[in-house]
Amino acid sequence: MTRTLSVILAVMVLLSARLADISGQNTSIPPPMRLYIPFEAAWRGMRDVFRDRDLQMVEEDHAQGVLVSNFIEYSSGTLTNSHISKIGERPKLTDGDWIRVEYQYDVLIELIGEKETVVTVRANIRALKRDFLGQETWTKISSNGQRERSVLEEFGTLLFGQKFSLNKSGGLWKFEAQHVPDMSTRTPVINRDRP
Repeated sequence: MTRTLSVILAVMVLLSARLADISGQNTSIPPPMRLYIPFEAAWRGMRDVFRDRDLQMVEEDHAQGVLVSNFIEYSSGTLTNSHISKIGERPKLTDGDWIRVEYQYDVLIELIGEKETVVTVRANIRALKRDFLGQETWTKISSNGQRERSVLEEFGTLLFGQKFSLNKSGGLWKFEAQHVPDMSTRTPVINRDRP
């Protein structure tokens, strides 16, 4: 009876720890942004963000609205273990050391209507583990949303100016985009009737 009770208690503790891990994952990743701007403005804006961050594109499909960057090193060396938790959910490591962590951006821009677009940003994070025998393997790390948030903040500020805030409720931004001027303001109108 006591043995059965202790087994049940152990299983309950393990299950509650596992549920806590599952429920805590990816809770702060920003949801897709629904923007009241044309697809082209969103596409050019995100490409400008990639350019400003010196990101190389490994995939660029305008028709599908997909932009994927190269992997960027976030940290390497002795600080890698502590830096993983700044951008992701660090797995417990008992048989080696983390020696590098890097990330890439995976962006999807979807056309909803003539002047309505949805932008989704995901960070793919991976860490290089070296075990005690010297074998190295890449491990996928769950993002905590920090990398996605930084790109979306820069993207929103570029399009909407300093009044943009990612913390607006509902994920809707109704500001006029500043990134792509209206056709009437892009080229000055020449009045030919004047002398």
